[in-house]
Amino acid sequence: MVAIIGTALHWSDVLVLLLYFLLILGFGVWSSCKNRGSVGGYFLAGRSMHFIPVGASLFASNIGSGHFIGLAGSGASSGIAVAGFEIGAIHWLMVLGWLFVPVYMRAEVFTMPQYIKMRYGGERIRVYLTCLALMLSIFTKISVDLYSGAIFLQQALNWNLYGSVIALILLAAFFTVGGFDLGGLTAVIWTDFIQTVIMVVSAFILMIISFVRVGGMQQIRNLFPYAVAYTTLHNTTECGVPNENYFSLIRSFDADLPWFGIFFGNGVASIWYWSCDQVIVQRTLAAKNLTHARAGCLVAGMLKFLPLFLMVFPGMIARILFPDEIGCADPDVCYEVCHSRNGCNDIAYPLLVLRLMPHAIRGLTLACMIAALMSSLTSIFNSSSTIFTIDIWQRFRRNAHDWELMIVGRVFVMILVGISILWIPIIRASQGARLFDYIQAVSSFLAPPVTACYLLGVLWKRINEEGAFWGLISGLFVGMIRFIWEYSYTAMPCQPGHLDKRPSVIQFNFLYFSALLFIISAIVTIVVSLLTKPIPEKYICGLTFFDLDNLEKAIEIPTRPGCMHKANTYYDEEQPYPFENSSSYHINQPPTETEKKALHFFETGDSTGIVFYLKTAFAWICGLEKTDELDGQSICSSSHPHDNTSNRRSITSIHDEHVSSWHKEVSYAAIIILALCAFVWAFFTDYRIRLN
Repeated sequence: MVAIIGTALHWSDVLVLLLYFLLILGFGVWSSCKNRGSVGGYFLAGRSMHFIPVGASLFASNIGSGHFIGLAGSGASSGIAVAGFEIGAIHWLMVLGWLFVPVYMRAEVFTMPQYIKMRYGGERIRVYLTCLALMLSIFTKISVDLYSGAIFLQQALNWNLYGSVIALILLAAFFTVGGFDLGGLTAVIWTDFIQTVIMVVSAFILMIISFVRVGGMQQIRNLFPYAVAYTTLHNTTECGVPNENYFSLIRSFDADLPWFGIFFGNGVASIWYWSCDQVIVQRTLAAKNLTHARAGCLVAGMLKFLPLFLMVFPGMIARILFPDEIGCADPDVCYEVCHSRNGCNDIAYPLLVLRLMPHAIRGLTLACMIAALMSSLTSIFNSSSTIFTIDIWQRFRRNAHDWELMIVGRVFVMILVGISILWIPIIRASQGARLFDYIQAVSSFLAPPVTACYLLGVLWKRINEEGAFWGLISGLFVGMIRFIWEYSYTAMPCQPGHLDKRPSVIQFNFLYFSALLFIISAIVTIVVSLLTKPIPEKYICGLTFFDLDNLEKAIEIPTRPGCMHKANTYYDEEQPYPFENSSSYHINQPPTETEKKALHFFETGDSTGIVFYLKTAFAWICGLEKTDELDGQSICSSSHPHDNTSNRRSITSIHDEHVSSWHKEVSYAAIIILALCAFVWAFFTDYRIRLN
């Protein structure tokens, strides 16, 4: 492998890469020794994380290779408006910390579908959201990160695109199952922390070199309008010419990224991503208390100011320095440059790295890209396995022991890897010249109904299961029509807008569609809820934001075992059904014959020899640590986070003055960050443009 890489990189670059891998693997093994042997330790890091690693993990989980490639590519294509998604994310991180996290912590849940089960009852919404979350993880997160990472490897090492994708998948699987994931979320969060440092440092170095090369920010503003390819100069169309509002975050209603769509349409999708997505919320739930969770959101919010400077501006600089390649408009020329007929904006960041960075530092930047990819993928793998294990597997194995759940979680990671490999041909076929727009568009088609379900459920007690379910179904129906219709058309090479023959409904801006879809879903949810029976108070006390001070613990809504039926019969107190507690775990349950055999496998045999060491290695990789007394409760411990008081938060803990003595300071810091956010919006807005 070194010989192959050596043909494209200097030996010092290879050395830096190897040191990076050794550092991360060592860090992963060290952190894997923490919180092992229980589901609470594996999936929620023992709920003991400090706010700094929580915030760094939130940032690293969000910033993957798709951001480096996508944000730089969109910056090269149309300027800084794409950074509005990143600046806007700061607002929604505050919504996560101050609105959603208190409710989730009060409910003491592991996963988002678990909260939905407690809030609405029944199983159909929970199963729907679980399956949708897994689909979105595979088709928008994993696939996009892998494709963008492969673009970088293809440019840096001249590898085949599909070979690069497979190599990245295998590397991520190795890191997840064999490195980062040995200690579950604890290992993931701590490795995210060290990788955040690597990402920021290396990206800062490239930013400084790029700004020096082009002459500073004012020169970017002066030169970008003239960064056009040689072939574009001889065209009579505007294809390949930068957007006239290239230096403004806020753009008019008819622009590609209009201000109304950024604030409201993207806000809908962002609430889903930052407040309802398992990958993100799982990190805040791992915090030791509410104040640390909120402070972690603030740390992530501060870091979200960086992409504008570390990714978007360098993308614009790449177009200024290499206009014939980044700014190509002729499909044939683009294919010669980057093997894509839709444009070459997405190679902006790799070209900067390969042509501007000195030896060794270039290797550090390549390590930065791999760090971003590994952080994103390992976070997705860990959270997806959490959802599958807790919300799907336990529907069939309600008395499953801790060791079984942890093994199933790791096996599911391998299944995700296999599905991602099968998705490789779709990745290239579906992406256009602006990868980041593809990510946002898919979220805008599928996320708004989920946002309505969670947001209304957290804010209003009157919303019930029937309303939430039919709001989800109606939104899914409308969103899937737009999704299928949108991608049934092949992405057109660069051409003037008046030649676009797609139906007008397809040309309707995806950000406006997101806001419209949210309104439709919310109306259906509210109307159906008001026309059906409300949920009795005893079942939802403490599960909404305005009821957090209620010290009573909600009673789980009883359901018929084995059924996924509507919930209006759940509220008939005169005819209660037996409880089907899908989040319940084994408590004083005797082991089954299969479990006895599994326990026997680890218990029998001599304490020496190769068989013993193989069993020991297998158990350690799966997070199974043998205790002195294996009584059938668990192969690693007899406790469970639902039974272990050290892993549970008391009902009043989110308001405890002793664990939140600096909660006021955190709130003041949030106000300061939001004020800084408003300043950035105002500073990077061209007030000469028309906003209506």
